[in-house]
Amino acid sequence: MKKWGILFGIFVCLVLIFAVNCKSPASSEAALPFTGPETESGSSSNTSSTTTNLGSLVIKLKDNPVEEAAEILVTIDKIRVHKASPENFIIVLEEELPPVNLLALQDTPLTIVDGELGAGHYNQIRMRVVAGTIVFMEDEKPIGYEMKIPSNEIKIPVQFKIEENATLQIILDFDAIESIKVSKQGKGKKEGEDTYTMRPVIKVEGMKKINNS
Repeated sequence: MKKWGILFGIFVCLVLIFAVNCKSPASSEAALPFTGPETESGSSSNTSSTTTNLGSLVIKLKDNPVEEAAEILVTIDKIRVHKASPENFIIVLEEELPPVNLLALQDTPLTIVDGELGAGHYNQIRMRVVAGTIVFMEDEKPIGYEMKIPSNEIKIPVQFKIEENATLQIILDFDAIESIKVSKQGKGKKEGEDTYTMRPVIKVEGMKKINNS
């Protein structure tokens, strides 16, 4: 009996040793801590800063003429600028503006942003266009056609610098001729009925620095 007891004890020990060795090893990779809320660019940030050096940014919008169209209306509801630093995108406009008639901006650019901005180097402007209408005179009556906008946020690569106690004025040219595409007699459309698509093309026409008094 003693012999069987010894053998049973050895068997139990082997079972315990086998069970311990079969446990899943602990992962060698520690989970990264959550460092803060996501910024608009999608990356997280755990830094906070207060801007004491301020300049001003003015953004004006203009357009070149489009043949035959009586009006070209666009609705803008958001503009962001990107600072070349971990601060990422900064919102300079977040409200839906009244529809802008681009054809009225040929000689008189419209100010769409005018406010303070932290001094520093910036490298991009993004503008969101959420609606568009093109108007033609038909039988002496204005007839509007909605324009489809497949991608409503426009990326405008531009390098600019905001300096303390100075205003930088940027003039953007909303190139309607390049932006609007006409599709003749689309599928399911009546004969002669056109559809209009707007893929906004916006270029930087010029920049001007103004020293604040």
